[in-house]
Amino acid sequence: MIFRNHSIPIQKKISLGGILAALIIICLMAAAWLPTNKLFFLAASSLFSSVMVTKVDLASALLLYGTTSILAFFVIPSKAIFVAYILFFGIYGIVKFLCERIHLSVLRWALKLLFFNIALGISYLLINTVFIGEFAAKLPIQLLWGLMQVVFIIYDFMYTLFISYYYEKLDKRIWPSR
Repeated sequence: MIFRNHSIPIQKKISLGGILAALIIICLMAAAWLPTNKLFFLAASSLFSSVMVTKVDLASALLLYGTTSILAFFVIPSKAIFVAYILFFGIYGIVKFLCERIHLSVLRWALKLLFFNIALGISYLLINTVFIGEFAAKLPIQLLWGLMQVVFIIYDFMYTLFISYYYEKLDKRIWPSR
């Protein structure tokens, strides 16, 4: 996929971006308001950027991420949800797309894990300095960090399954003329 795809009319890019942005904000609001399933809705919010980056282009996906990040800052009541979206969930579809272009599997996974651990480290620092009251770990940090690596690998696998499902089932219904 190229950085800019000029074969898709700008009207389609804008309308798809608006629909995906609305779906992302709905997922983030659900993550902020509902007492359970916060991680599920955060993960769901990350899936829509992969649709934009694979169907349109990288520039439009970056614009979607920037737009939804600004919107989330103003409308999401939980700043912890906002930070999780900004640091990881909002950008992961783009990062995954770029990493998946690397043919060497070890390097691809190393880059994805590096990105995840940087996002996790920044989140940990922010939680301990800015959001002191919003998070209290009941497990030792080393064990929690290790568990998060396993959760990330499962998340990435599920993300790949979503992309496959999207192309096999949903793509033909959403974009019938393409």
